[in-house]
Amino acid sequence: MNSMKPAVSINEEICRKTGLLIKELRPRKTFYERPFLKIPAPEEIRLRGYFYAVAICHQTYNLHHPGLNLYGWDYIEHVFSGLMKDQHQLLQPGFLAGTGNAGVQSLLAGLFSPDQKPENTSLDRLEERAFMLTELDRFVGDNFRSSLEYLVQNANGYLVFRGKGFYEILSDLAAFSDPKRKKVTFLIKLLEEARLVKVKDTCNFIPIMDYHMQRVLMRLGCVEVNDSSLREKLVAKILLPDDIEIRNTCIDAFRLISDISGHAVTKLNDFFWSLGRSCCNYEPLCRTGRCEKQPCTFFEIVELQEHTRCRFEKVCKGFQDEGYRQLWQPIVDTNYY
Repeated sequence: MNSMKPAVSINEEICRKTGLLIKELRPRKTFYERPFLKIPAPEEIRLRGYFYAVAICHQTYNLHHPGLNLYGWDYIEHVFSGLMKDQHQLLQPGFLAGTGNAGVQSLLAGLFSPDQKPENTSLDRLEERAFMLTELDRFVGDNFRSSLEYLVQNANGYLVFRGKGFYEILSDLAAFSDPKRKKVTFLIKLLEEARLVKVKDTCNFIPIMDYHMQRVLMRLGCVEVNDSSLREKLVAKILLPDDIEIRNTCIDAFRLISDISGHAVTKLNDFFWSLGRSCCNYEPLCRTGRCEKQPCTFFEIVELQEHTRCRFEKVCKGFQDEGYRQLWQPIVDTNYY
């Protein structure tokens, strides 16, 4: 019998402790009532705003607006909120497909520049992101009467349903091709929160798993890295060919934590993503006494009276053990998240 441990495994005890801790926490209602989810615009414009924003949201380490103190997804929300309010031409059916990749690159660069000059943009991978948007616009034009409203009607609230669910409809598009459906799930979560979709088969949701959440789950000890060579590569932030094993194990751990906490997997995302983004990143809150993002994303999302210490200290292996604190998410070249 082979008694060797797998390279990565779930620590069920820590998952249960974490789930019980999260069971006591509640998201702030204001987070689900933020302006981005309530833009006063026609439904087609809003749908395109959400679809396009999520389509280009991957590997946004460098995306930053210094003047507004916006990073990554917050900057994307800011830009697309403005586009939806203005009913900008970028969100008009057929515009992107007719503009071409170079034109869309220039447009995106200007939108994500503090002074609207394309040469000063912090949005990278422009050719890739422009392709994803033009492909999506063309796909909707060719298959759904140039209408995302019609695409949503066809899905009829299902993630998986005889080839017609959201997971199935969007799987061939570059922006949504991730076999673990991270971007699609995030998109549907937004559409639900914006009251544009109501999912009927929630049992088919695959937990959202991005790099912030992988890092947090490993540092907590919910996911154990048993292979010493892999652990060394994670700590050294060495580029890996893929993150399949770690990501799959993190997804399984997330499901277990969701069951124990009573929070849906889509809502659990808000606890872990915000924790990794602000409190448990380069300089963890448990060591510095302050969060890297100010204001702290975790405090903005989760109902707390104060936030001078990490709420996970009593269950977190990384709080006591520097070896866990040094763990970093897999460095991979991907557009999945």
